Amino acid sequence: MSSYHTFAQFYDTLTENAEYKVRSEYISNFFSRYGGSGRNLLDLACGTGTFSKIFSDMGYSVTGIDLSDDMLSVADNKCGGNVKFVKGDMTDFGFDNKFDFCICTLDSINHITDYNDLKKCFDNVYHVLNKGGIFVFDVNTIYKHRNILSNNTFVFDEDDFFLSWDNEYHDEDEVRIILDFFVFNGKNYDRYSEEFDEKAYSAEKLTEALSGFEILGIYDELTENSPCDNSERLYFVCKRK
Repeated sequence: MSSYHTFAQFYDTLTENAEYKVRSEYISNFFSRYGGSGRNLLDLACGTGTFSKIFSDMGYSVTGIDLSDDMLSVADNKCGGNVKFVKGDMTDFGFDNKFDFCICTLDSINHITDYNDLKKCFDNVYHVLNKGGIFVFDVNTIYKHRNILSNNTFVFDEDDFFLSWDNEYHDEDEVRIILDFFVFNGKNYDRYSEEFDEKAYSAEKLTEALSGFEILGIYDELTENSPCDNSERLYFVCKRK
């Protein structure tokens, strides 16, 4: 898997339209509805820590975990010491303390391309949550992989870099994402390349892997509507039994 060295540098620019605050409020509404009075939150695959910062500012005691040193460095600088960040693999982690809530956002679950590893991830979340703890995550859908990403290319032309985002569709709804960054160095452009895979799972397979959780809802993106045939992103709201 990529270390996301260059990706970490430009991730916030590339996701500036991701509506972080809207998504955070959407998720926190489920916490208020279904959770208890606790405030300990785990941000799984926290990336550059934008969600960690927002939830920390909302009064949660946040711990972020990610496998990329570069992502964690950006996150730590962003949060100014108010969030604890830990390097760790989302398929193999544990904590001495328990959490009341866990989030995993912006299709991070799709980065787990092996079903057994997916089950391990969900089992890890189960074990670090308090009984009745709430787990909210989102995923890109099979529809999005087949019809939006597929073998398409996207181009981002920013002030200080140019990005070519190529997708190669593989069998079983897996997509290889190839990022070619062209970064302006003052005279010309330096090229940096990174690649990783994402896999889309059906709602049924995800539900099957969530043994130990009660599924409180599966929703079309940022709504409380049921998924439809052309949903591109789903939110799962789960409760530890």
